Amino acid sequence: MEEGSNGQDTQKPFRIETVRGEPYRVGGRTLVPEARVMSFTRAKATIGSRQVGGWGGAFVQVTPTALIEQTPDGDKRIPLGDSTSQATLAIMAIGAAVVVGLTLVRLLVRMVKRAT
Repeated sequence: MEEGSNGQDTQKPFRIETVRGEPYRVGGRTLVPEARVMSFTRAKATIGSRQVGGWGGAFVQVTPTALIEQTPDGDKRIPLGDSTSQATLAIMAIGAAVVVGLTLVRLLVRMVKRAT
């Protein structure tokens, strides 16, 4: 844990980092996985005579983002798509559009009924 000159914790509780994994040799190629790591940590402690404290918490999400192919000609980044999240976002967008569309139709029907 990083500490400042006044003894307080200076580490940020929410962090996003891009990290590279261990290189693998596959079929004469060297592949290096790349991932985005999102983390949130919190901690607190009380120690002293007759005092015992606690608290804590952590969250970590690791999402693969790419493979780096290392060749004598240079590195080539091969992005990894996340088709599941893209499909989920599309379904949510369609659902929201249907709700808005039906609400507008309902309002138009009410306006027509009041006008007649």
